[in-house]
Amino acid sequence: MERLKGHKVSEGKGEGEAIVYKGPFTFFGDLDPLTGKFIENHELRGMHLANKVFIFTRGRGSSQTARAAYEAKQAGNTPAAMICLEVDTVMAAAALLAGIPFMDRLDKNPFDLIETGDYVKVNATQGVVEIRKKV
Repeated sequence: MERLKGHKVSEGKGEGEAIVYKGPFTFFGDLDPLTGKFIENHELRGMHLANKVFIFTRGRGSSQTARAAYEAKQAGNTPAAMICLEVDTVMAAAALLAGIPFMDRLDKNPFDLIETGDYVKVNATQGVVEIRKKV
C-alpha cells in the first residue's frame, strides 16, 4: 500500500474506487449533478462520479461551479473525495460548500501512482492518502 501526504483543501474523510482524469474539471459543464454522470461530450462520458475518489489536474469554471457542486450534493452525486495537483479558489469553494474532502499538492504526483479502479482512502483532515492497487 502506498501512502502519500499532502495539503488539506476541505477537511473530512472519503474512500472508494478511483477515477483518474488527466485534465481540468468543473462541476458546471462536465457533470450532470442530477445523475452524477459525466456529460455526453466529456472524455469520461457516462461514468458515475458519486462515491468515487476523483483525481484530476486542476479546476476550471465559473461561479456556477459551487452551485452545481451543491446540486450534486443534494442529489447524492458528489465524489467521496477529490485530489488535484493544485487547487484554485473556485474549486476549493465548491468542495467546501458540498462538503467534499479535498486535497492538493501531494508529496508525489498522483498520476504516477493512481489508476482508475485503484482503491483510495483520503483523510484530508490529516493530509494523508492511501492507495491500494487494483488486482
